[in-house]
Amino acid sequence: MKSAMTVFRSIRTSKFAVAFRTCYRKYCTTENDTTTTTTQKIHPYRRIHPWKSEDEFMKDMLKNVIYNSDGIIAINKPYGIPLYSKKNIKPALHLNHKIVGAADYSLNDALPYLAEKLDVPMLMPFYIAEKYMSGVCLFGINKNVCRQLELARRRTQGKYSKYWLVTTRVPNEIKGKHRFGMILETSAAGSKKPIIVTQWKNNAVKRNEVKIINVDYKVISNSTHNLSSLIEIVSSSRKWHIIRLFASTMLYSPLLGDNIHGSRVQEIMGIWLKIDPFADSNYNLPKINQQLLELLYIKPSQQEIIPVHIHLKSVHLIVNKDKKQSLVIEAPLMDPFDWTCKQLKFKIPDEIRNSSDEDNEEELVYMNTHDGN
Repeated sequence: MKSAMTVFRSIRTSKFAVAFRTCYRKYCTTENDTTTTTTQKIHPYRRIHPWKSEDEFMKDMLKNVIYNSDGIIAINKPYGIPLYSKKNIKPALHLNHKIVGAADYSLNDALPYLAEKLDVPMLMPFYIAEKYMSGVCLFGINKNVCRQLELARRRTQGKYSKYWLVTTRVPNEIKGKHRFGMILETSAAGSKKPIIVTQWKNNAVKRNEVKIINVDYKVISNSTHNLSSLIEIVSSSRKWHIIRLFASTMLYSPLLGDNIHGSRVQEIMGIWLKIDPFADSNYNLPKINQQLLELLYIKPSQQEIIPVHIHLKSVHLIVNKDKKQSLVIEAPLMDPFDWTCKQLKFKIPDEIRNSSDEDNEEELVYMNTHDGN
């Protein structure tokens, strides 16, 4: 005779039991009750490119027009969008910048649409924020306007671009001015990397072996617990990712999300030191303070999705040399840069944000849909 336990197990696995459990969960529990579930939101670093179609992307670029006057048009470019789509170009560069659900769109794709909607003959690129930064992009409606823009740029003597950066640590000095040289150094294996030098020969400059850079910087604000800084930089060049390199090797404050030059300085026995640019450790992800990652709702295993936090905040042009009339075009902060600033509680005076402060106070539960850790 079967025991009571054996009979129970038999009933438990029967079709009747399966149907019973289904009905019980449906009507007698809150498992499917939508009124008791917490609304989950995707982390801002996982929705950098939210467009579902090229048409949606082009309409968004139209909304991002921040200046349209006298034949000059400016767009606030999102992070990760290039001027032109270039496939199979510098694959290592793309490996260092992981964008979840990256869109394969470019500004060039949207230019005919923008020209039609803005009622101008064309948009000719003049000065464009790099792919892996957000901010100001300038266009002229014809060649004559672009020539005038070039003259206006030259009158600034090189200091016409202002960048905002978020760093992974606080620099030792709150402001400063630097003049230095930049060279390409070649390793024994033949690879090349940019190096900042403080001494050089004039003949090397004439041979274009050394590029002279002028940089002014100041700390706008430090984050909560002094884990990070929001820094403003005016640089005479952006060649070879010089702004990233300057922040890392001169300020000892690498950019948040910089996987190219972020490991050029490392903490060794409590002291931050410059590392040989060709050392193997340079190819590792930069070490970020655990407390800083927690403020950003990021786990160490998810660090690679952090975007490079650099925003081309404004472009300054002198449009009339005699009257010294200046044209300053500013690009408001946009996500994910803006979201990070809120999370780290930077104090930004008179800054107009693109979203309300109430969003920052809301307790969010983020879905890490691409990482099970």
